[in-house]
Amino acid sequence: MATRKIVVTSGPTREHFDPIRFLSNPSTGRMGHSIASAAVAHGGFSVIFISGPVNPDFAQVEGAKNIAVTSTDDMLAAVYANLDAGDILIMAAAPADYKPAVRSPVKIKKTENPQISLVPNPDILKQMALKNKTLSPRATLVGFAAETHDTEKYALGKLKDKELDMIFLNDVSKQGAGFASTTNEFTVFFKDGRRIELANASKEELGQKIIDCVLAVPGA
Repeated sequence: MATRKIVVTSGPTREHFDPIRFLSNPSTGRMGHSIASAAVAHGGFSVIFISGPVNPDFAQVEGAKNIAVTSTDDMLAAVYANLDAGDILIMAAAPADYKPAVRSPVKIKKTENPQISLVPNPDILKQMALKNKTLSPRATLVGFAAETHDTEKYALGKLKDKELDMIFLNDVSKQGAGFASTTNEFTVFFKDGRRIELANASKEELGQKIIDCVLAVPGA
């Protein structure tokens, strides 16, 4: 029987509108890197680490299969290719929600006063929920919600809409939480209605706690 996998995505994605400029976000990849490192340390699974463009310190995880991607489409392709029956997907990355409708093949000059139209990127977790309907046993899908307001409402909406097993709510408006911070904190919602709090701690410590939470899900 093939070894089950934990697939962890991490970091931002970049959506270029010309060869040197892009849309992105401040994600450093530290949280995803910590989760993947904890998965490797736990043992019992092969670990696939799929990372967007980040600082070299968080680009690779020793003991994991490391896959570097740039765009959200790239990340979707890598996740789709690596998630199989019975696996666990921890979607800790912060992929861009939108991309330019048209990418210029040459640098756009500021004198051109460009108007950049955006189109939605594919929703990776929704695509994996569709794939999950073809898998037996199904994969365990874990999402993250980085929110600034109506945080619980949006997290619970994503839990249901994306057919997740659990979601980690991260209120990025709080000091010491979210992007570019060395610490974080979460409220964890399970599809069976349970919720737990993970108090503010280093992202490395939280990586271990997240793996423990995920592996406690029935079927994971």
